Amino acid sequence: MGSQDAGQTTENLWRRQFPRLPVSLAVSGEAPEWSGQALRGTLCNVGAGGMMMELPVELVPGSAMRAVLETRRGRMEVEGRVVWTCATGDRVRHGLAFPEPKDPDFALDLFLAENR
Repeated sequence: MGSQDAGQTTENLWRRQFPRLPVSLAVSGEAPEWSGQALRGTLCNVGAGGMMMELPVELVPGSAMRAVLETRRGRMEVEGRVVWTCATGDRVRHGLAFPEPKDPDFALDLFLAENR
């Protein structure tokens, strides 16, 4: 099991540099330690600095990952680094940090587009 899910406490919510918004989208991706295997899961929340997703496997913190979000507007590719993991039953939550913060409206636009 990986490190504690840093995104789930109220205290950590206030310490976040970028707020997270709840989103439920299909996500697929690739990571070096699962080379050749498409990883499929669910995006749970997103912010300008990163996102939290659930996958059926546990990636190693520090791993690079390329993910494709299946949005109503089409496919959107993002890249990031796994910063934490937390196993919950048959799913593993992953915190993914983007290499550079996205535009401040990135998460809000995605949230609004998916909740109409």
